[in-house]
Amino acid sequence: MAAMARRALVASLVAALAGAAAQAGAAAGDEREPAVGLAVGTGASVAIAPLLAGGVLFASTDDDGLRRTGVYLAMAGLVVAPTVAHLAVHEYKRAAIFAALPLAALLTNVVVFQYDPKTASYGSAYTRTTFGVALTAATLGATVGLADTFGAADRWRAKHRVMVAPTVVPGGGGLALGGRY
Repeated sequence: MAAMARRALVASLVAALAGAAAQAGAAAGDEREPAVGLAVGTGASVAIAPLLAGGVLFASTDDDGLRRTGVYLAMAGLVVAPTVAHLAVHEYKRAAIFAALPLAALLTNVVVFQYDPKTASYGSAYTRTTFGVALTAATLGATVGLADTFGAADRWRAKHRVMVAPTVVPGGGGLALGGRY
């Protein structure tokens, strides 16, 4: 089962790298409007693949160690998803902001599993409640982070509303003003 978790993690990392490479080739620098669809699709696939693999690993065993691995795998995908989506549209601060809640939730569950290793099967009501709240927070944080990526094109347009470009013509030159609406 651990080999399946490793393969799922490698597959999600390959998908993230492929999406980032495609995005880098599609929009070099900040001169073109970001490809929001590609960014959201890549982020969603980075969330879904480990979530499915972790869920299958969690559900397919009674071993608490493998269940923890499944939870960590699923939650790692939730941390990486909004990060990849925002990095693909060159929004670095937003990537950090929207990864913060899923990361805090993942760290919370790491602490919960260290405190009570049987949380996923026969843990106390306190640890199971904390586990569920943290998992829900990670899911909501990743979902909101991915949804926020849809506004990247609007934020880019607002930032690039007026353009100033130097012009050179026979016998002179100057500046040309232009804009986008």
